[in-house]
Formats: sequence, structure tokens, C-alpha cells
Amino acid sequence: MTQKASVAEPDYARVASDAVDTLLSLNAVLVWRDRPFVYTTGWASPVYVDCRKLMSEPKRRQLLMDHAANMIHDRLNGKIDVIAGIETAGIPFASWLADRLSLPMVYVRKKAVGWGLNAQIEGDLPPKARCLVVDDLTTDGLSKIGTANALRRAGATVSDVFVVFNYDIYPQSRQAFKEQGITLHALATWADVFSQTKARSYFSPEQAKVIKQFLADPIAWSARHGGADSLPAFARSVP
Repeated sequence: MTQKASVAEPDYARVASDAVDTLLSLNAVLVWRDRPFVYTTGWASPVYVDCRKLMSEPKRRQLLMDHAANMIHDRLNGKIDVIAGIETAGIPFASWLADRLSLPMVYVRKKAVGWGLNAQIEGDLPPKARCLVVDDLTTDGLSKIGTANALRRAGATVSDVFVVFNYDIYPQSRQAFKEQGITLHALATWADVFSQTKARSYFSPEQAKVIKQFLADPIAWSARHGGADSLPAFARSVP
């Protein structure tokens, strides 16, 4: 793949640190107050990571997207033909990454509009294109796998997904990615968040306690707070 500029081998500890520092500085890690957050997949959670705040912060955004470009160049150089963003949050991140890597871009709708093989895909997708799926974050991974399979049905090859933030707490989703032949790449995870929040006193002691309970068993926590209560539905939903 052609690069716009030379890239250095990433220092992944620094990448994660910069990503977390950015999210915390932007107050993008939100904690529940009166009621839990309920994700589109149905899971209830005491926390929500709002990566979309990066859109409004050019310097922070540029730093993290430079890290992202270096990561993809380091891990997938020459193995990607097209960047594929997921509607809607993945579109800006895919655009910035495609620009840095001088690659074509498409975006994938969550549902098909109209008819035909490419009814879910906007932009020109070359035959047998090797696509990198891009989104802002992932919780259980369902939408990423759905997008990968939509691209595959259109004739593309998909073996990698990139997100800014990976919750990395649903073990069954890791298995689903493995079964689908997909490797997930992320700038940071919840483990990285907790490496910085204590020193900043970002969470109160009570908030930290609740979040740790959630991260230890997100499915049980969800069930106790009115959200989805099992992952079999997730497994059955994967195309």
C-alpha cells in the first residue's frame, strides 16, 4: 500500500496511553447516574465510551489517527486495498484513515437500501478487494461481524477490523471473531483505561467498584439492570 508519509514502528504502550489520555481529557468515558446505558445490542452497562467526541477535537483526532495509520501500516502493510467504514460512527474514522493510507474508501449501511449485490455498500468496491472494516468502538462485536459478512457477500475479502476502543470484555465475541477469521485491532481497551483513571481520580471509589463488577461479568451485570441476559442470541445472530 502507498503511504503519504514515512511511518515509524509504533510504540503500542504509548499508543494505548495516548488514546486513553485523549478519551479521559475529553470526558468521553461516561458513567451512569440515574439509570444504566443500554447499547443498541441490548446490553446494559454503567459506562459508555463516546469516541465521537474526537470529531470535534482536531489535534487529539490527528494524534490518534496518526497512531491508527502507523498501526495498520505496521500490521497490514500491503494486505489492504479498501477502507470500509460502518454507518454512521465509523464513517469519519474510515475517512481519516483512508486519507492517511492513500486508500479508497467505502461505507457499509447497517441495512440494505434497495436491491442488488451492493445494496448495503456506498462507493466503488472493486472485485475481490481486501477490506479493512473501521468503526469507532466495539462492545460485543456483532455489528463488525455483520459488516464483514455484508462485504464478503459483495465479493470482498475481510480478515481485519480496526476500532479506536475495544471493550474486550465479552469472551464469546472473541470466539466469534476467531470463528469468522477476523483479527481485531484497537488503540486501547478497558484494561488501558484503568491504568490511568486511578491517578486522575477520574472515577469515584463507588463508580470504580461498580465498573469493576461490570467488567468482571458484563452479562450478569446487564441482566441485573434490565439489559440483555445472555450471549446465545449474539451467537445465533452472526450470519
